[in-house]
Amino acid sequence: MAKIISNLLSNWGTVMLFITGLALIAVAAFTFNVVFGYLVAGFELCLAAYILDKERG
Repeated sequence: MAKIISNLLSNWGTVMLFITGLALIAVAAFTFNVVFGYLVAGFELCLAAYILDKERG
């Protein structure tokens, strides 16, 4: 069981940290202003799509 968790964290740890960071930035932006929150969330989705597109080739 520990090997499965270790394997999961080594393969997906960076991705989970990246998604968590994007979510926290979006929450902070929505707390500041709703329009600014939507702007930041849209920018983050575009950034994530760009990164995924580059990784897939």
